[in-house]
Amino acid sequence: MASSSDNLSLVHRTHHNQQIDQSQPFLEPQTNHKPPHSSTNPIRYMLREQRFIFVLIGVAIAVFFFTTFLASNPLLESVHDPGLESGLGSDRPGIDLPANPTRRVLLETWNVGGKVPLGVRKKNMRIVVTGGAGFVGSHLVDRLIARGDSVIVLDNFFTGRKENLAHHFGNPKFELIRHDVVEPILLEVDQIYHLACPASPVHYKFNPVKTIISFLLLFLFLFLVLIRMLGFHKTNVVGTLNMLGLAKRVGARFLLTSTSEVYGDPLQHPQVESYWGNVNPIGVRSCYDEGKRTAETLTMDYHRGLGIEVRIARIFNTYGPRMCIDDGRVVSNFVAQALRKEPLTVYGDGKQTRSFQYVSDLVL
Repeated sequence: MASSSDNLSLVHRTHHNQQIDQSQPFLEPQTNHKPPHSSTNPIRYMLREQRFIFVLIGVAIAVFFFTTFLASNPLLESVHDPGLESGLGSDRPGIDLPANPTRRVLLETWNVGGKVPLGVRKKNMRIVVTGGAGFVGSHLVDRLIARGDSVIVLDNFFTGRKENLAHHFGNPKFELIRHDVVEPILLEVDQIYHLACPASPVHYKFNPVKTIISFLLLFLFLFLVLIRMLGFHKTNVVGTLNMLGLAKRVGARFLLTSTSEVYGDPLQHPQVESYWGNVNPIGVRSCYDEGKRTAETLTMDYHRGLGIEVRIARIFNTYGPRMCIDDGRVVSNFVAQALRKEPLTVYGDGKQTRSFQYVSDLVL
C-alpha cells in the first residue's frame, strides 16, 4: 500500500511541479501548408499560369477553321471568267458578296489587304489614274466611274486640264489630287493606271527634261542598286518607279501606257510586239521614246523579280474629244488647218501610214 501511495504522490508532484521555460518563444502549432501551385488542382494552375499557351492554341484553331471553311466554301471555287484573264480592261460585273451575314464577314475577312480569291472580283474597286486630267486619262476616268469604281486622279496639270474632269466634281467616288509622280505618294488602291507623261511632240520638245524625268531620274543614272535576292540592277525611272513601288506595297495591278514611239523609225510595217525597233537615243524626240522604253523595262523587271501583276499597252495615234488642237499630231493638225481654212500640210510624198484609234474605243 505504501508503495502504491508513493507512486501516486510522485505522479501528482510531477504533474504540478513541471516548470514552463519562459525563455523559449511562444510557437504556434505548425500546420501542413501546401504550396500555392499544388498538383492537386492542375486545371486551375494551367488556367492561371499558362495563358500564353492557350492564346496560341486559340489562334491556331481559328486559323485552321478559317482556312478549312473558306477552302471548302463553294462560293470561292474557281470560276472561268474571261474578263479576269483579259487584264485590267474588264468591265464585267463582279460577284456579289453572299447575303448570309456570317459568310459575308468571312469573305470580307479573307479579302483584307486587297487580296481577292481566285474567281472573285471586287465589284467596286479603288483605282488611281496618273495623268488623269489629260486627253486619254480623262476618258479613262469617265469609263471607270461609269463602271462604278472609285477613282483617284493624280496630275500636275503640265498638260492636263481641270476642265476635262469638271463634270466629276462633287461625285463621292471621284478625287483629284494635284501631284507630280516624280514624288512618292501613299495610297490604298486596287489598281494603278500610269498615264502620266506628255505625249504631244509640242509639249515634250518644249520641256524635254520634264518629259524624261517622269520616267528617268535627271541625267541617265543617279544610282544603281543591286538587289541581291532578285538578281537585277534597278534603273531609277522616277514616276514609273514610284507607281510600281505603290503597287508592290498594296498588292495592286499595274498598267503602263506606253507608245508606238518605242519602235522609233521602224523598218517593219506593221510592227509586231516582238519587233525591237529602230531607235535614235539622242534625237530631239528621244526624251519621250527612251523614257517609255526604260519604263517598260522597269515594269517587266518588277513583274519578273517581285511578281507584281502588270500590263503594258503600246498606244498608237489616238484622237477624239478633249484633244488639244495644237498638240502637233497629224489629226489635230489637219482639223485645226481645216477649221482655219488653211491648206493641209503634208510631209514628204504623203505615203506615210498611221494606225488611228478613237479615244472611247481605246478606254473601252
